[in-house]
Amino acid sequence: DVGLLRLHSTFRHDLKIYASDEGRVQMTAAAFAKGLLALDGELAPILVQMVKSANTNGLLDNDADSTKEQEKLKQTLHEL
Repeated sequence: DVGLLRLHSTFRHDLKIYASDEGRVQMTAAAFAKGLLALDGELAPILVQMVKSANTNGLLDNDADSTKEQEKLKQTLHEL
């Protein structure tokens, strides 16, 4: 897509992909960035430049507010 390649050439230094601290997750994020932006070269420089560690604690917790939203979305999907 020309839009993504344009993003690559002008804003790549600003684009960050957040992943957990686990090494294989960060390598997957780097591979994703490489494919998405049609980057050349090894994954290590992409990993260092574009993949940042995110505080993922609590993202998968069963929060009451998120559960309500999930149930509403499930109902909408079932209706479709």
